[in-house]
Amino acid sequence: MIEKIKEKVKNHMNQDNCGHGFDHVERVCDIALKLLQLEKADETIVILAALLHDADDYKLFGQDAADNLTNAKRIMNECGVSFDTQAKVCEVIANMGYSKSLVGIRPTTTEGKIVSDADMLDALGVNGIVRTLNYAFARCQKYGTPVFDKKVWPEINLSAEEYKRKGRKADNCINHFFEKTLRLGKMMMTDSGKEQSKIRLKRMVDFLYGYFDENNVPEWTEYLNNYLQREDISFN
Repeated sequence: MIEKIKEKVKNHMNQDNCGHGFDHVERVCDIALKLLQLEKADETIVILAALLHDADDYKLFGQDAADNLTNAKRIMNECGVSFDTQAKVCEVIANMGYSKSLVGIRPTTTEGKIVSDADMLDALGVNGIVRTLNYAFARCQKYGTPVFDKKVWPEINLSAEEYKRKGRKADNCINHFFEKTLRLGKMMMTDSGKEQSKIRLKRMVDFLYGYFDENNVPEWTEYLNNYLQREDISFN
């Protein structure tokens, strides 16, 4: 059953090239399985939710699919997943995601916390940098959005609606680190996720220091220093 679902998800998401494709799904599954070794939870629910967590992502498939989990339900039905299991998987997916967290929606089950942490961990570290850059390059080709504009500062503490709004002047790759990604460490819900996030956050912060140094923008290095202090981000 799981192999059938994996193949259907792969076919469903093989057109994405901006950070939410099947390679991301596979990494989330791998991370979730590692977290599962330290957390007691239902392995089947964790694996299915990890495989299907982006099958209805609003950025890829629209808000209606995201609200109803249309694709996740269809794929599980086609693969004969029981209704009880479907309900548990859908509960996990419905309660995870950064934009949902902005309105107070977070996972309540251990399975949900594991998959949510795994998804956010893949947004951190080296893979997180690559995914952010891929998304930025895709937006640059489509909308002409720059990777970095040293004159445009991040918009911190965005609401869910502001975060989703297209066409924000500050919506570029480097600002995205400050507006979302660097905050993910504090959103981890499992002890093992919290420890892993420190390692990955350090790699991301080192990248930003290097980027600002090579682009000769010391004011942004100062901004990063102040941001880390204000947000109380440490790697100890």
